[in-house]
Amino acid sequence: MEQSIEIYIKNLVRDAISHTLSGLELQHDRKTYVIGNWKMNNMVAEAAEFFHDLKSNKNVSVVICPPTQLLYPAHLLIKQSGKPIALGSQNVHWADQGAYTGETSTSMLLDVGCEYVIIGHSERRQYAGEDDQLVNKKVKQALKTGLTPIICIGETLEEKNSRQTERVLTTQLFGALKDVSSSEVIIAYEPVWAIGTGQSATADSAQQTHAYIRSVLKQILGPQAVGISILYGGSANESNAADYCVMPDIDGVLVGGASLKAQSFDGIINVFAKGEKSK
Repeated sequence: MEQSIEIYIKNLVRDAISHTLSGLELQHDRKTYVIGNWKMNNMVAEAAEFFHDLKSNKNVSVVICPPTQLLYPAHLLIKQSGKPIALGSQNVHWADQGAYTGETSTSMLLDVGCEYVIIGHSERRQYAGEDDQLVNKKVKQALKTGLTPIICIGETLEEKNSRQTERVLTTQLFGALKDVSSSEVIIAYEPVWAIGTGQSATADSAQQTHAYIRSVLKQILGPQAVGISILYGGSANESNAADYCVMPDIDGVLVGGASLKAQSFDGIINVFAKGEKSK
């Protein structure tokens, strides 16, 4: 069994490298996203200043995911600004409703203007004990109710150093997408060792991993995997955005700290709005 898994992963790696070299994927079939994850940061006043100052860009799909208490104020501020910005949540519950203290349902998120929801972020996995099975339930619930799930995957430093990256990502993808047939998802590759550390994967390394991820998605969802946007996350900022932007399988970024201020976030948006993919 162990050997068959190794062979399977090697075949996917081979396909991923072949895809990267061939450059046959049609870039215009996929949306480019710049998504801000504010995590547990900002107050109403700071949110108001942010949306007032943010210029945004209609050539990129811009999404902001503030803390839960800021979702409705953010919805009103975005509406008032008239700027092309979508709203997303950082978490969601898998049930329609019920006695789940402290949780938020998909219908509640839709009610305050959300279109997207982050699911499976490594900080949720680490601090809230979320596993692939729970991620899968949340993904299904989001799709059922019309929210677009932003599914986060990534390996730890220990897993990276022990050459387990492909195995970890394969397990997480198959787990998150079990019994899912829809391609209306976004994948965010966030190496855990790069989140909030100031370290980041090189553009070439991230591209190779993204190509591998797309190969796995093809195994799960078939040809429609070509149209799924795969984002890079993990200390993405103004300085490295241009390097990621030109890679054929990097369809945008999920941004943490650099999304808290309008100026730095606009800088990243502009890079992806102007950038051209490598052929």
